[in-house]
Amino acid sequence: MPRQFKVTVNGREYDVSVLELTSGQASPVAAPTMSAPVAGSAAVTTAPASAPPSSPAPAVAGSGDVVAGMGGVVVEVDVKVGQAVAAGDRLLVIEAMKMKTPIIATRGGQVTRVLVAPGDAVEGGQPLVTVA
Repeated sequence: MPRQFKVTVNGREYDVSVLELTSGQASPVAAPTMSAPVAGSAAVTTAPASAPPSSPAPAVAGSGDVVAGMGGVVVEVDVKVGQAVAAGDRLLVIEAMKMKTPIIATRGGQVTRVLVAPGDAVEGGQPLVTVA
């Protein structure tokens, strides 16, 4: 049975529903979900009763992907698809624990994908931008 929690992230409150696993289960049957509150109302999101056995794996970084070095929230995206960037150019900014960290291009090329937008929560290792 899902348990309800209230979580505050960067000053925004979220109601989350998390399915507690028993020690006998090898893998989760449902992923926790969360949604942003709507102005003037509380957001309540529940986890699905069960996930399909072939649920998609988290995104894996490929060649040319720039990944998050840590979890946080995207506060700025400085590039667009098709834009040329050089090594050392700022691609976006992530905020974690009230500290803003720029994400810098490690090589030059053209931006082929922007996978995040301002306000998106990201995890360490998650692909953010692809530079080819």
